[in-house]
Amino acid sequence: MKAKAMSCGASMVVIMLLLFPTGAYAQFGDIFSAILSTITGPIGGALTDINEIRSSILKTEQQVLWPISLITQAQNYISTIKASYRAWMNQVYRLPVNSANLQMPKSLESAFLSGQTGQIGSFSQRYTSTYGVQPATGAAPQLNLEMMDIEDAVAKDATVQSMAADQATATMLQTAQRIEDEAQTTAPGTADMVAAEARTAELASLAMQHKLLAYQLREAAIELGHRGSILKQSTTNTQNLNQQILNHLGGAQ
Repeated sequence: MKAKAMSCGASMVVIMLLLFPTGAYAQFGDIFSAILSTITGPIGGALTDINEIRSSILKTEQQVLWPISLITQAQNYISTIKASYRAWMNQVYRLPVNSANLQMPKSLESAFLSGQTGQIGSFSQRYTSTYGVQPATGAAPQLNLEMMDIEDAVAKDATVQSMAADQATATMLQTAQRIEDEAQTTAPGTADMVAAEARTAELASLAMQHKLLAYQLREAAIELGHRGSILKQSTTNTQNLNQQILNHLGGAQ
């Protein structure tokens, strides 16, 4: 800015010399000298002071508010972590775990390991083809039919939930990697924004975990209900058998 101001002042002097005769220069010489001295003196000194203050502020920011050495150290640490673990962890996530051999079980397993909610539409048919069709009314005691029905429903629901959770987990992993990349290149002063984004992703992950935990509790409750139904049925059968025995003994007398 100092150089720019001096250039502007010099331009004005040249223009005045060209516009006015040589004799007029003596008349305005004092004015030109005053202008030049003002540009090179108070204004130039003020600009120098401003630049020194700005340099001091920048130095303070780099040493106290956003220390460059620590930021570089953190960025290098993130780069090391990414280079050491990201590729390895991605391989772990993609490890094949399927083990079914027959056609229908393989088809069912492929669906619930796909991690794609688009497979849910055909999942029920694959489940029925693998585990069999619900017996018709009257083909078995009503209590047995009801237990088979609810247990099929719980098994389907749980598997569908796991498929949706797998897809959400894949999205969450992509989000985590993106936040990690942003942390590596984020500018000083924007770390709080990246941290807020990471906290939001963390809360979403916790919500998903709580949802799956709630479903595990429901499965446990259904299993307890199944055991209770078996005990109730066993008790009813025992009572009926005792009554038949008593009736038989009474008839024999």
